Amino acid sequence: MAGELNVTGLVNGFDMNSILQQIQAIKSKQILMLQAQQQQISDKKTVISNIQSILKNLQSSINNISDSSTVNAKSVNVANPNILTASITDPTQTSEGSYNINISQLATNQVYASNNSFTDKNASLGLNSGTLTISMNGKSYNINYDNTDSLQSLADKINNTASVYNGNFRASVVNVGASSNPQYKLVIAGTKTGADNSFTISDTGNAVNVLGLTSIQNAQNAVATVNGLQVQSDTNTFTNIPGLSFTALQLGSTVLQIQKDNKPITDALGGIVNYYNQLVDIVNKETGKGGKLSGEYGLNQMVNGIFNQLQPLFNADIINFDRTTGHISLNTSKLNDALSNNLINIQNTLNNVKNNLTTYLNPYTQFNGILDQYNKSYDSQIQNIQNLIDLQTKRVQSEIETLKNQFIKMQILQAQMNDISARIQATFGNQNFK
Repeated sequence: MAGELNVTGLVNGFDMNSILQQIQAIKSKQILMLQAQQQQISDKKTVISNIQSILKNLQSSINNISDSSTVNAKSVNVANPNILTASITDPTQTSEGSYNINISQLATNQVYASNNSFTDKNASLGLNSGTLTISMNGKSYNINYDNTDSLQSLADKINNTASVYNGNFRASVVNVGASSNPQYKLVIAGTKTGADNSFTISDTGNAVNVLGLTSIQNAQNAVATVNGLQVQSDTNTFTNIPGLSFTALQLGSTVLQIQKDNKPITDALGGIVNYYNQLVDIVNKETGKGGKLSGEYGLNQMVNGIFNQLQPLFNADIINFDRTTGHISLNTSKLNDALSNNLINIQNTLNNVKNNLTTYLNPYTQFNGILDQYNKSYDSQIQNIQNLIDLQTKRVQSEIETLKNQFIKMQILQAQMNDISARIQATFGNQNFK
């Protein structure tokens, strides 16, 4: 029988990788759909988290509106800040008004210093053995010395005694000369100002005489007059006026003015207005048509509930409502008028708003509350979808691996057939069989 035997090229031109990629793409469409669904749920969770953040800020502003330091806030102004500085320590205790203040004496500490100076602070002073006694606040502090002591070692002994026995004094060696020609002196100074912190020094030896130790500054109180009334302080800070503290910087007179400060309460109410409006915008956008939380009308009910709790502020004309935007705004003129002329009523109103809003928001903002449950539900859905994605991914990978192995076997079979064809042709050549 004549004819040509040719079995090569059974799968010539076959691109195994391209075919596998196309098959994988077709089988992965379900995975892509699951991932898109997962992203939609993740977007919902992001919106809820943003709402939680806004409510947290809203709650913080709510907490501030009835705080006594906010409602009763006052500011202080000093005509000449070079004379003194001042601050409000308790706005509920201080009164508005002017204070004429004259600083006539600054508080100082007790200071002893040696009249005699020495060129070497570490050289022996040649003292007769004895004891220095520092008497302060009814206590005596003894410092023993001998002929080996220098200016520096004597200062070290004094400081060691003060440290061990909690004495309010310290010693130092001061160079009153030039670095090239030092003149060292011993200085013993109290660590606290005020007349009650004065001290004296006595000596059983000759240290006081050798050093020429003498008092160069007496401990004294700061003295001032406030609207003609004399007041004193053991430091330069005075707390004699309830709710007010001022610190003397130098001698002289100035006027201190205390005024009502409406900024803290205005800022707190402004925070409520701002965060409420943010909440309105995000809820309207995301629960409306095409929003990430479309159909979640429970969030709209939450916003309406917050609006209702603000009703006392609407009744007092402190907050206005814009029906077009759904936003609220602060009427600062009415607020300032209420704070100036009807403080007790406005405090009661703010307390009621705070208590009512806190109670209303608690189910939404508390741990495991309504909004937490939203996110837990979303987390569960996301995880369930992820499990399906993982399962489908393994299934596709397994199917692709099976196809790949089948194609490899096909290629091996083709190679074997090509080899057989080549040997037949080598043996018989091209023949026609009839």
